[in-house]
Amino acid sequence: MTNIELKQLRRLLFLEVTEAAKMIGKCESRTWQRWEKGDRAIPTDVSKVIQMLALTRLDRLQVEHDEADPNYRYFDTFEGYKASGGAGNELKWRLAQSVATALLCKVEADKWREEETID
Repeated sequence: MTNIELKQLRRLLFLEVTEAAKMIGKCESRTWQRWEKGDRAIPTDVSKVIQMLALTRLDRLQVEHDEADPNYRYFDTFEGYKASGGAGNELKWRLAQSVATALLCKVEADKWREEETID
């Protein structure tokens, strides 16, 4: 995995550097920043975890989903996610945010195309 790919996947998963460092890298934010800058090699375990999260995201987008399932809904806060039945940690909440946003785009795309105006 390249440093740019690491940054892209972190952003795709709606993670701040501090969150990714804590929850995936188990490291300081500065270490994660060095990986993203390409100053240091990315540990294999970090690459594998973020790749598995990205694959989980893809899998969730390819199946029929229940809109009541908190893993497919957008919540502004982790507390809101948990209160609606979301299980797991903040990493699963961020994954749910990413999935929900992609689903919004998918569902609304045709409407947005119809409303598009070009000056």
